[in-house]
Amino acid sequence: MGIYALNYFNTGEERIMSLCEVVLVCALFYTSEIFAQKENTTIHQNQKQQTIKLHSQFETLEFTSVTDAKSAVWDHDAQILYWVDALNQTVHALNYTSKQHWHKHIGMGELNVVLPIAGSKRLLLGIQSFVYLFDWDEPCPFCLKYIAALDKGSPGNILNEGKADSKGRFWGGTRGPIYGSSILQDQGALYSLEQPKFEPTVQLKPVSATNGITWSLNNSILYFIDSETKKIDAFDFDIAKGRISKRRTILNLAEYSFMRASRPVAHAVTIDRNGYLWVALMHSGAVIRVNPETKTIVGKYKLPVSRITSLSWAGPHLEELVVTTSRRNMEKEEIEKEPLSGALYILHKLGTGGVPDQKLSFNDADNF
Repeated sequence: MGIYALNYFNTGEERIMSLCEVVLVCALFYTSEIFAQKENTTIHQNQKQQTIKLHSQFETLEFTSVTDAKSAVWDHDAQILYWVDALNQTVHALNYTSKQHWHKHIGMGELNVVLPIAGSKRLLLGIQSFVYLFDWDEPCPFCLKYIAALDKGSPGNILNEGKADSKGRFWGGTRGPIYGSSILQDQGALYSLEQPKFEPTVQLKPVSATNGITWSLNNSILYFIDSETKKIDAFDFDIAKGRISKRRTILNLAEYSFMRASRPVAHAVTIDRNGYLWVALMHSGAVIRVNPETKTIVGKYKLPVSRITSLSWAGPHLEELVVTTSRRNMEKEEIEKEPLSGALYILHKLGTGGVPDQKLSFNDADNF
């Protein structure tokens, strides 16, 4: 296993890289085997020490037109990885079998969410504070079909995160406007939407910056991250009614000494087949593995870039962890130090794997 830098240049609205091109680029950029370094890390919490010995190989996919990659999601049926470039307002798809890469510029505002739809060729997109159906084959803006608006009356708010539960409902969280480098606090909310009307239901308010949603393996718990709290929280989850209750904290990141040093922001969460959480740490260049039962960090994976934005299990056996990164608002000197910021990292040999990402339920979506 090595590290690959695959470069896709944006030459128009859409770009498809053929399998032959991918083979050629891989041959040109193949380098020696490398490791995500996690040298015997010692983590301190409440004067306790925990030694972590972890090693994993990774490869990188560098798309040179991507500035702010996020919202990685895996369509296990089609073997396609989706993600977005929020700043450049572009949706991306990579076919794991053919190695073809598609992307389409939307141009309707900040694009933070992409989600497959069960039984449909269309996708759900979150743009600004709106939810749309998206059609690859139509020119934009006709590629979008309006579904719903969130945070009505707050035009500066953004739909920042979105996932589907096991019943196919959409759960989306918003954040308030950004002034300078700060998010206006307590301006957002967590919503759920479901067919047939897709009317937004407020599940939690106020929220400052939703940046992580996932569910326990038995669907009895919803795990949630509001980045501004520096906590990973849990709710009891009623799958039949689609309601949450009894909020409590699983992990307070501010209690860890290594967290105070790098001031990271919890930016995404997913779950593995063992029921452990994997959390992306923006500004820290790391992914942590959390045991939600013992409320402890059991692993820390360091990458050579600082701005990690999202993660998703992918691959035919769901044993590859895809991690998206960003170079948004980075200075020239920072990019020179971290030239692969904005790339996608694929971590291998982690000793576990994931479960399939859920899809949105939307009957007859192709004819909507």
